[in-house]
Amino acid sequence: MLFPMSLPTTQYFSRFGQCEFLEIDEDELDTSNLHARFVRSPTKEILLSNHRRFSPSLSDANIDASTLLLDLGRLAPSVAKDFVQKEHAEASVPLRLLNDLDFQGEEDGYIAMSYCWKKATPDTPRRVITPLGALPFGWTTEVEQFPLPTSSAIFQAVLRERRVGEGLWFDQVCINQDDDAERTASLGAVDTIYKNARTVVIALDDIVIVPEEEQFLRYYVEQYSYSELPPYQQPNAGLSPPLMHQHPILLSFLERVLSSAWFERAWCSHEMRLGRTHVFILPCYTQYEDEVRTIVRFTGAFFLHLLVLAMEVTATLPTQHYKIRSLHEFFLDKATASTTHHMSMQRPDTPQSTLSERKPLVSMIAEIFRLQAGGNPRLPEYLRRLDANRDKMGIVLNASGLPLALTSTNAFSRPNIEDECLRSLLLVGLAARDPASLCTTGTPLRLHDGSISWLSRPTVLDVGANKPAPMRWPKSATQITQSSDGRAEFAQLDLIFLDLPHRTHANPQFPAHVARARTLVDTCIHYRLDGSTLWNHWQTPGHARALTMRNIFIQTLACIFDCGSQWLHDISLSTSTPGSTILDPHTIEMLLNPHLIIQNYILLPEGQAALSTLLILVSTLITSGIPWASGASERNYGPLIITAPTSSLQFDHAVAPHACGGKAIIFAPFEHSKTLLIAVPGAIKDAQYEHLARGWILTSMHPFTGSPKQTVSWTLQSKGVVFGDQTFKSVLEGSGEMDVRNHRVYGPSVIR
Repeated sequence: MLFPMSLPTTQYFSRFGQCEFLEIDEDELDTSNLHARFVRSPTKEILLSNHRRFSPSLSDANIDASTLLLDLGRLAPSVAKDFVQKEHAEASVPLRLLNDLDFQGEEDGYIAMSYCWKKATPDTPRRVITPLGALPFGWTTEVEQFPLPTSSAIFQAVLRERRVGEGLWFDQVCINQDDDAERTASLGAVDTIYKNARTVVIALDDIVIVPEEEQFLRYYVEQYSYSELPPYQQPNAGLSPPLMHQHPILLSFLERVLSSAWFERAWCSHEMRLGRTHVFILPCYTQYEDEVRTIVRFTGAFFLHLLVLAMEVTATLPTQHYKIRSLHEFFLDKATASTTHHMSMQRPDTPQSTLSERKPLVSMIAEIFRLQAGGNPRLPEYLRRLDANRDKMGIVLNASGLPLALTSTNAFSRPNIEDECLRSLLLVGLAARDPASLCTTGTPLRLHDGSISWLSRPTVLDVGANKPAPMRWPKSATQITQSSDGRAEFAQLDLIFLDLPHRTHANPQFPAHVARARTLVDTCIHYRLDGSTLWNHWQTPGHARALTMRNIFIQTLACIFDCGSQWLHDISLSTSTPGSTILDPHTIEMLLNPHLIIQNYILLPEGQAALSTLLILVSTLITSGIPWASGASERNYGPLIITAPTSSLQFDHAVAPHACGGKAIIFAPFEHSKTLLIAVPGAIKDAQYEHLARGWILTSMHPFTGSPKQTVSWTLQSKGVVFGDQTFKSVLEGSGEMDVRNHRVYGPSVIR
């Protein structure tokens, strides 16, 4: 079987060892020769000091632990007591490494194993006395027996990964599972342990490679290993048809690997992302129990190769698309960083590149809480689920780079239901001045006492795809505090209220804008004009959402016509992505010309291109503007035109009088259309936060809010992105100083 490998280059780059087949006899494993030994100082500090910490998920730098705890104490004193400085947790955790009984001296390195706990109640290491007669002369000895975390063949393969002088770390043996204090401290130090391991060995013990896949893989690896392409090029990539279409058995192998429960576990995902390098180990099928087992061993580089090939056929893998894309991005970043580091060692003047931008904190919280965690298997089922939520909190703190760790729970601690854990993490984010923590768009959190918080669940959509972590708001910005009135908790903060021009100066031309928008949308439907994924999705005949989607496109387009050419130009620029088409001024003037005959314009190639770009822009506003994760949809939300507060213009002579605060669009619920007000928290009024859902949709808790009382109470009904032009953003940045009141914001009384 031959594969059309790409033409070789003049320089030889070996890929040997990236994928191998190991033959292992399970009977050869003797765990009595192994024991977990303490690593003493200063060896412990040396082993754990090479890679201390991630860069924080809050992009603009080093956060002091003591300052963060003080700020958290001012924001929410009852939450601050649940956290300690991370360095205290790291210092208190003992480091144990599994090694041979006859190993002398101190380890000069170690590897770490990542695996899924399979038993509901795993065994713990114990010391036993050898039975009488097992040794000559009636001797007995005390030996340590520890549970195998995997099958004996897989565990032997893991042990073989050690180099001379290296130990092995895995949590089941190297953490005292009966000591709650040690387990809690270890929760805050796991990142340090995995980041400093030479490699992370990933044991996929819940899947088995079938003989057909094993046979094909042996043939493929034999030729793959001889490829002479440089490491930054992938053999067999870019073929037509793609290699995995030519040989579906290779795709079947990758799908089997990805079907392992390991990829769905929160801890395993975290351990993978902490590792510097990776080795995957998984068994092949055997017909008889006493046979020598064949184990497939492949590196992160070979896994990346498979992911590159799979990216060419992801259209045929809808259920695996997100997983493949995420893993591909991660391992590609790792490979790029490794190549750059290798070149810099040879050429110090080589430009340095880093891994892609750190994920925002709220995105990290959402992704980790979407995964599974087991919790302490010794606890009853309900308490185990609560402990699993606490594990996820620890993972978030580890992954975010925030310098905090969890303390031990006590009788006065809140129960670790999921919403309580999310509440604590969001409050930590607010104490760290993370703007996205104010702009989460999921459902409101329901707390342990049944009350509904003003905080909402974080989602992966809150910051936007492929966007870096937003900068923290300035320390000089207005202070945010949280308290409770005995019925529900609320936030106290400064708000900047935006104007709703349709309530005071309705535009008489708006019905005409709606008519033009309807004509444009219906014409594009008639000619089956290609647009965005959202637009194309509901164009199929008989689609259940065709009517409501048509309406939301018409409404949004009518608002765009009302906002005008400058607004459309600014929004086209601010919402553009690399490679996307931007509406130029000439095209905008053509599209907004009320005398344009759309039925004729669409017949021209340039007309089709312009209308298609416009539909993509409208789709972007709808997909980014409606808070889908909260249960909102095009059925109950619609676009609303707002302007920056005109009160600030009276005191800002730099703004032209005709500017009138600029214009913006936000998507708001129909239910509160007659009573709602729109406000932006003063802490995040700067334009750099424009892509966040910083538009708070509020309703008054009192019929009259113009009283001289300093405190005003509001119900937070929803949040949305405010799509404003440059004038709007500049006026908003300069507003707020003239009308500062102490606003209280509560969550809704009912979650819909």
